[in-house]
Amino acid sequence: MKHFQSTILSFSIAICALVHPALGQEGVMQGVPASADSQVTLMNQAIAPYSRWGFRNMSVQSSVMVPRGGPIVDIPYGDPIDIEPLEFEHDGKRMTVLDALEAENTDGFIVIKNGKIVYERYFGGFQANSHHLWASSTKSLISMAAGILMADGRLDPQEKIKVYIPELADGAFADLTVQQVMNMVSALNYSEDYADLRPGTVHYEYFRRLGLTPAFDLMQVDPQTDSTPRSTLEFLPQFEGNPDLEPSYVFEYHSPNVDVIGWLIARISGMPLNEFVSENIWSKIGAEHDAYFTTDVGFVPIATGGFNTTLRDFARFGLAVLDGGTFNGVRVFPEEYTLSIQAATDEEITFTDRSAYKGEGSASYDALLQAYRNFWWIHDRAKGVFTARGVYGQVLYVDRTSNTVIATFSSAPTASNAQRPENHAKMAAMKLISEM
Repeated sequence: MKHFQSTILSFSIAICALVHPALGQEGVMQGVPASADSQVTLMNQAIAPYSRWGFRNMSVQSSVMVPRGGPIVDIPYGDPIDIEPLEFEHDGKRMTVLDALEAENTDGFIVIKNGKIVYERYFGGFQANSHHLWASSTKSLISMAAGILMADGRLDPQEKIKVYIPELADGAFADLTVQQVMNMVSALNYSEDYADLRPGTVHYEYFRRLGLTPAFDLMQVDPQTDSTPRSTLEFLPQFEGNPDLEPSYVFEYHSPNVDVIGWLIARISGMPLNEFVSENIWSKIGAEHDAYFTTDVGFVPIATGGFNTTLRDFARFGLAVLDGGTFNGVRVFPEEYTLSIQAATDEEITFTDRSAYKGEGSASYDALLQAYRNFWWIHDRAKGVFTARGVYGQVLYVDRTSNTVIATFSSAPTASNAQRPENHAKMAAMKLISEM
């Protein structure tokens, strides 16, 4: 039974999730109590169609609150733009924006131009006050939290990780700099292939601690009598470097990098990550609702992908980043760091050019990607176009040239955005809208 979890791995992160033949997208959690075949569980919460409920109710996992604060700042409405019938060509096919939204199982989509909402729509029962998982868009939030510490002089991006976290002095992260980790050029012996998480591999054990692959054995471990690492942070020292690769050579999308920075933020600030985000970010952006982090098996906030908010609050985060770190006249993020998001260096572009995202014939090829920097995806450094992205179709699209923020939540049937044609079409639609 020790590796029983291997049989359920596909529930949350498989590339080809199976849809229950008897259920439609809205046929989950029906009845009181819910019928057996419609119940969402830890085993199926990310398999379509259960995922559409699961991503809106991630507190099915353990979680910690991120309270809002201060007055709510409304985002005004401008003259609406009818984006749905707009046509564009993608992969040789003509399609409308609405086609792209529906193909991606979009839950919510909002467009803000020049500080005003010009389009806002919710799908499949999702509402303006519904929460949704950001997934790996959380990484960009962690970037901004780290930027606050850098501006305060408490975090040096060129310092080695082991200086801040002695517990990592003997592992793969020891001699890496903060910047290397935040650019994901850390050369870990690790795979982010969601379809190949085999029992016994380091990446499989990592995902078990995140709780994305249920690990009932770890949940039962008593840390007072058993030294088995339960939390993600306790497990990080076990990561090793890739013996065939040097750091600062190629961008590799490796989620554990973000857990290191989340740990670093908590260690330097002396605050749990959720409290730091609440006090320094969420209480300053005029949020309408409290947010929350899902936690790992050790009840540590999941820095790499656990943030949950409403759609407008997701967009408020984007507006603060768009406007050089301020929102409604309140300084949220340091200006220099915020403006530097788009400033990918030629070397950072080269790191990305060597990656799977730019390889000819690669299943993950991304024609719109220019670089990856500080946990943000850079599309055009000259125009200031960049995104936060999360699996299953979560995207925050920022275009400084056109003064546009687009935020979207989705419940796509497969995890990898890079390998899903529908997500590429939706990204093309967002580019079209932002350039209008």
